[in-house]
Amino acid sequence: TTPPAYRHRGQPARQRRSAAAIWVILAAAGGCSKPGDAPRGSTPSAPPARVIALAPNAAEIICGLGACSTMVGVSTFCTYPPELARVPKIGGLRDPDLETVLALQPDLVILRGRNEAIRNLCRDRDIRVYDDRVESLDDLYQTIAEIGDIFGRSARAGALIRTIREDLAAVADRVAGASRPRVLFTLRSPGTLADVLTAGRLSFVSELIRIAGGENVFGDQDALYPSVSLEEIVGRDPEVIVEAMTSDTITPALRDAMIHQWSALPPIAAVRNARVHFVSDSHLTIPSQRVTLTARRLAEIIHPELPPGD
Repeated sequence: TTPPAYRHRGQPARQRRSAAAIWVILAAAGGCSKPGDAPRGSTPSAPPARVIALAPNAAEIICGLGACSTMVGVSTFCTYPPELARVPKIGGLRDPDLETVLALQPDLVILRGRNEAIRNLCRDRDIRVYDDRVESLDDLYQTIAEIGDIFGRSARAGALIRTIREDLAAVADRVAGASRPRVLFTLRSPGTLADVLTAGRLSFVSELIRIAGGENVFGDQDALYPSVSLEEIVGRDPEVIVEAMTSDTITPALRDAMIHQWSALPPIAAVRNARVHFVSDSHLTIPSQRVTLTARRLAEIIHPELPPGD
């Protein structure tokens, strides 16, 4: 069944943002196509030995299942775990090097989003394709289970899913009974507030905000990562702002400049109370097993009054 996150045809183009697009935007590499509609393939009879992953979260999951040694090529945006630094980079979803893909002789290619050139190449060369479609936490659990089946590591995948669920439950228990501040999660260029992306209700980020004891101020938006206006932000008056940063170094000067941008708007509670947070953790926008780290980080930001978790 297609996850609810993919039932967004007919929405304005600016709202059709998948997590794959977010990774590309944050890396300053432009936009990205919407996820492909092809079904996920059936489990092969033998585990793959040579894998190319264009999905950073899938690469992390594979390594988390102890199969990192099978990776022969990854997207430019695959930066974790450290073992992947030695794996050849084949570009991104929009610009994969097809010659390199062929030279690496994969028996499995993991895609996230639509790229007909690489999909056709895989079809013509009889290379299996797995479509990564993680947007929600339920999608994540399903994908871990499917990848576990593909690699013959179902028991390990089940254990990983249980660990994620238990860790997220522990975060939720820690903030239970506390107030729920209004939280704005932003994905934007540090230089402007003109184009702010945020997390809609169907995204795993919105789920993690809730688990961490906050209320997503745009949790009523059906788009995964909608673009919101400054007027909408002011009207919802967030009490906590989480600015998701990437490769930008968060220097004191940059921090001051970005806070000044917020200060130029009509008063927002998060700005008045110095609760604008800049977070550059690499896992913040990647739906892998590291969502547990994101939940803990968000809980620390949203509820600094509570003792830190384990």
